[in-house]
Amino acid sequence: MTIQQKKQRLSTLLATILFGIMTFGILMSPNWLRQFDIFFQQLIQHRGTFTTLFFTHITQAGNITAIIVVSVIVSIFLIYKHYYRELLFLSVNIVLSAGIITQLLKHAITRVRPQLIQESGYSFPSGHSMAAILLYGSLIILINYHLKQGLFKTASVIILTSLIIIIPISRVYVNVHYPSDVLAGLSLGYVLLFISKYFIFDLKSATGVLHDSHK
Repeated sequence: MTIQQKKQRLSTLLATILFGIMTFGILMSPNWLRQFDIFFQQLIQHRGTFTTLFFTHITQAGNITAIIVVSVIVSIFLIYKHYYRELLFLSVNIVLSAGIITQLLKHAITRVRPQLIQESGYSFPSGHSMAAILLYGSLIILINYHLKQGLFKTASVIILTSLIIIIPISRVYVNVHYPSDVLAGLSLGYVLLFISKYFIFDLKSATGVLHDSHK
C-alpha cells in the first residue's frame, strides 16, 4: 500500500467519523450542535448585494438541472471515448450516491429546513453538498487519471474544487440548510466517492498487479 493510499483511507475514515458525529447530533439534538450551527450561520450569513447575488447564482450549480446537464455531457464524452469504466464510476456516484442514498437518508432523518427562500424536501444531509462533491469530485478524479500535468489540468482542478467548497457555503448563506447539513453532505459524499473509486478503479488495478506478480 502506497503512502497516497494510506492517506486516502485515513481521510475516508475521518470523513466517516465526522458524518457519524453529525448524524448522532441531529438525532439526539444536543446543545453543542445547535451552537455549532448558530456560530457558522452567523459567520456565513453576512448579507450584501454582491454576496447575495453571487451565492444565489452559484448555488444553482448544485441543483438537479445542473447536475443532470453536466452528467449527460460528460457521459456522452466518456461513451465517445469508450471509457466505460469511467462512465460506470460517474453513474454510480450520481445516480446511486447523490440520488438514491441522499433521498433515503433525508426521509429517514426528516430534519426540517431553515427557510429563507422556498425549498422543498428535508434538510439533512444537504443534497447540493453531496451532489457537488460526488459530481465535481468524480471529474477531478477522472482528470487526474487521464490528463497530463499542465495549465489546463491545474485550472480545471482548481475550478472544480472551488465549486465543491462554495456550493455548500451557498446553501447556508441562502438559509436552506444548516452548517451541519452541508458538513454531513460533504463528508458522506467524500466517503461514497472514494468507496466507488476503490471498487471501480483501485481494486481492479491491485488485482491486476497481483495477477501479474504470479505469472
